[in-house]
Amino acid sequence: MKYLSLLQLLLLICTVSSTTFAQDPVQETAEVFFPEKVVLALNHPYYNFSINDAYLKGMKYESTLGEAEVKKHYRTTVPQVSMMGNPMENSDSYEYEMRSAKLMGIDGFKFEFRPLGTDYYINQFKKIFSAYMKVAEDKNIDFKFSIAIEMDRTQNIPVSYLLMKVENTLNELFKSTNYSKKWLRTGNNKVIVFTKFTQKVIDEGLEKKYTKQFLADPSLMKKVADVYTSLKKGLNDDVAFVYQGDFIGNNRFMHQVLDHFPAIYTLRGIQSYEVGMDRLAEVCKKRNRPFIQSVYSDLQGANRHSVKTNRIIQNTNTTDKETFVKAHNYKMTSDLRKLLEKGLKRDADMMFVSSWNYYDNGSHFAPELHHGYGLGLILKYYKNKWLDGNFESHEDMVFTSFKNYLPGELNQNNGVQIRFRNKEKYQLQDLDSVEVVTVLKEGGDVYFNEKYLGFAPKGIHAFYVEKEKGKMQVKVKRDKNTVVDYTVPKQIIGKEDKTDFITYTFSNLDRSYAQLNQNIILDNEMHRMRNRFLISKDDEIKWRLSASKRFLDNLQAMYDYGSFSSKCLDMQEKNYKKYKQQIKEILPEFNYGIWLELEESAMNNEGIPIVEDNLNEALKGYNILPEYTKQK
Repeated sequence: MKYLSLLQLLLLICTVSSTTFAQDPVQETAEVFFPEKVVLALNHPYYNFSINDAYLKGMKYESTLGEAEVKKHYRTTVPQVSMMGNPMENSDSYEYEMRSAKLMGIDGFKFEFRPLGTDYYINQFKKIFSAYMKVAEDKNIDFKFSIAIEMDRTQNIPVSYLLMKVENTLNELFKSTNYSKKWLRTGNNKVIVFTKFTQKVIDEGLEKKYTKQFLADPSLMKKVADVYTSLKKGLNDDVAFVYQGDFIGNNRFMHQVLDHFPAIYTLRGIQSYEVGMDRLAEVCKKRNRPFIQSVYSDLQGANRHSVKTNRIIQNTNTTDKETFVKAHNYKMTSDLRKLLEKGLKRDADMMFVSSWNYYDNGSHFAPELHHGYGLGLILKYYKNKWLDGNFESHEDMVFTSFKNYLPGELNQNNGVQIRFRNKEKYQLQDLDSVEVVTVLKEGGDVYFNEKYLGFAPKGIHAFYVEKEKGKMQVKVKRDKNTVVDYTVPKQIIGKEDKTDFITYTFSNLDRSYAQLNQNIILDNEMHRMRNRFLISKDDEIKWRLSASKRFLDNLQAMYDYGSFSSKCLDMQEKNYKKYKQQIKEILPEFNYGIWLELEESAMNNEGIPIVEDNLNEALKGYNILPEYTKQK
């Protein structure tokens, strides 16, 4: 009898042990969540340069910085792609966006989806998302795609209706993309779907201070998770939902989330709460969960806000005195570098870039008039360090960043006023400085306008020097040899009517990367020209050189005269006439006539109109990113 009871005891221990240590499905998915480290960037589906499905008016100089539209939205962004050529076929445009992003170290796009949007919006979203993935498949581009679903609703909208819209859209996307491997997937092949306002699928989650109830009653988080579990059952592909963490000051709450969701991600407004972010990273590590680091550039949005309401204005008749622009960052690329360093220190499993092409928000990484390729090259440097701790740069890079006005001139003109969000952090020397960042393969002495700044060690280093009117030149000397001699293409002029508070960032590699980007476009364009006009290889080389010169000349014209629309447009017209003459020398007269007709038709294409034009609702709910405030 003794022997039998001992056997029974051993069996009981084994049973209890296996129950205790068996992994639940959430933990099992969490531990293989990101098979590899990836950088994901938020993509605005309408800010590409395609003929049919882009908001071209919001991307061209003539209707942004150059003309009256700036008075309506105070737009100061001019995407470089709009100067590289004409609006493209949709597939060519999507290919450009992906390949351009890859040059800057971005591995995939995340698209925000609002299931309660209009039918037109939902159909457009499905069309563009599926087309992006098809291009990636057809062109064999190593790129991933994900969706963030906004679960925002009011109490009068039944959650069943919201879930039905989500289920139908996701299933249609799975089907239209043939359940592609281009979806961002976990190691056990689940599609990663991010959620926004995750808790709003239950009524208790609709309240602003919902966390108080959730902490008091842990069953509420399970109730939220059960809604997503029920949603999964109706989906035609296996899905892992990611929780949006907007309350990271309490470890107990984060543990509640991770009891039911495999991962948490945070948006940009939370990053300044460093203590909370460090706690989240620690909790994720203890729970063997992925940690996702959010990074952004400088948040220098050019949206005008109402003095009365503090909200972004949409009223065309609002005067300058009734509006202001929010000033956020005073030390140029410091926020970006700090967040990337935090990602390395916290051993992040994924980096999430807050914006690839949300131009209205000013936090975009896509090459543009104000910052070219500098932000992307800084991102790429840190990404390489993230993937390989022993990585060192193989080339010497310098970055100069500045605000285009002189010390003491801010708010001294007749333009829109700049208001400071964090006055206690405002330092005049930061605002009135040029930031010089070096990324060197070996240490060297750094000079700015022939003045010695100091020794920059191998790797990344930053200097700050007081702004002066005129040109900016950076030199790096090593062993008595000048290894970098770079003159910034834009000068500081000051005394402008309107203060443009967006940070300008230039690098010594901008021109070579600009040509790499334009070649993405020209590769497709020259393929069509060969088929259409049977041009020779020599003529193709001439054509490429002409197109490249026109682009770089237009870019320089905007650096020199961008704030003076008539002068800048005159320069662009002169450059266009030279370009046409060069193409006329390549093509026979009949073929030239055909080309010119196609060229000018594409140039005049305006794409889809903005919602305020009342022609359709293409951009409704998609014009800006909501602003998030820090929650502790």
